[in-house]
Amino acid sequence: MRSTFFQQPLEHQIEVDGENWNQGEEIKGKLRIRSMSRETVIVNTSQIILAYGLKKAIKEGNDSPWEVLENQVMAQDISLPAGGDQSFEWHFNLSTDCPITDKQGGLFLLFGGEDTLSVGGRIDLQISLHPILKNFLQTFTTQFYFLEKYQKRKSEWTEIKLVPPESREYPNLDFVRCLLRIYEEHLEVHYLFKMSGLGRAGEKMTVTKKNRELKQRLTPENYLLPGGFPNRACFRENINEALNIARPEVIF
Repeated sequence: MRSTFFQQPLEHQIEVDGENWNQGEEIKGKLRIRSMSRETVIVNTSQIILAYGLKKAIKEGNDSPWEVLENQVMAQDISLPAGGDQSFEWHFNLSTDCPITDKQGGLFLLFGGEDTLSVGGRIDLQISLHPILKNFLQTFTTQFYFLEKYQKRKSEWTEIKLVPPESREYPNLDFVRCLLRIYEEHLEVHYLFKMSGLGRAGEKMTVTKKNRELKQRLTPENYLLPGGFPNRACFRENINEALNIARPEVIF
């Protein structure tokens, strides 16, 4: 991917290797600064910023729509002759729990001079779940027949809403929201169950709602096989343990 930002008398052009990334991967590329002046130009600052932004805030032109995650200064106080240019290599290592791209927002690369946050170029990045978390979710949907409804950022987590299959196994379960992340090499799962049932209000029977939850924290020794492959048996065991909350003691 490539994007160019003009700010007289300079042209900033960013090149990004690739188009899609997963949590925990490296993003890298080059930044070229070119003088469009007929005289020597002093570049005070040239920088690239990795930031999270909400699409609504960006569209509305809010004063501070960015949550800065990392900043790299490419050049300071360098001299460019008339028509001259310099190129710099850059890279960012995405954290394993960085924000994914969803309908609300995502990660951006901002580039330009000293005032990059307010006046600069930008390029949006397509970030997906960590491959291990993708395998965890795939186990949930293929082994237990749950339907995924959405993925979105939730604070420092990724929230996934899952709807149970139509079966007698989960008669009172409306849905489960899974908060997922890999943090400090641990796979963390926070299950939030939304359940319905019958309750009595006076002489009347009414539908009642209740919430149940469970937290799991798996070590790499548990969720990885030799060679770094995902341990699907471990995923099945832990998901099954969590779903026991939503299963009735007796299934008719």
